[in-house]
Amino acid sequence: MGDDDRSSYAYSIAPAEHWDLRDVVALIDLKHKPVGSTEGHAVADTSPLQAARVATVPERLARARAAVLERNFSALAEVVELDSLMMHAVMITSSPSLMYWQPATIAVMQAVIDWRRAGLPAGMTIDAGPNVHVLCPAESGAEVARRLSRIAGVREVVVTHAGGPARLL
Repeated sequence: MGDDDRSSYAYSIAPAEHWDLRDVVALIDLKHKPVGSTEGHAVADTSPLQAARVATVPERLARARAAVLERNFSALAEVVELDSLMMHAVMITSSPSLMYWQPATIAVMQAVIDWRRAGLPAGMTIDAGPNVHVLCPAESGAEVARRLSRIAGVREVVVTHAGGPARLL
């Protein structure tokens, strides 16, 4: 964590082959969102929840790192979902309020929670928009994609995997 774009950066904590995970993306809306992420960041501090979210980042980050290094999918899903929902809580309670979820977004969220309770390893995170990313072990990717494609309002399902270090395109 830094003070600006130049001093803030990410680094890999494990090589891509450390854990074979999939990101199965449920595309709900293919259009550009009306308010971009840069504008959303600018109003985040108007939310009464933002200070608490920022203050608890180190603890969630430590939990996520440990889960990845231990290959503990349950722990990873729990912290990823918590962080995503906290971000959206900030967005929803900002001024102006940024609510991107659509009925299909909520349907996917509930389905993922239900699948995990029934034993399918899956955890969700939501980008700053209506689309839902469902993380899962590689061996569950096809089943997650199949189930997502059956949810009303999911326009497309894309399956991706860890692709190695970041690089400029």
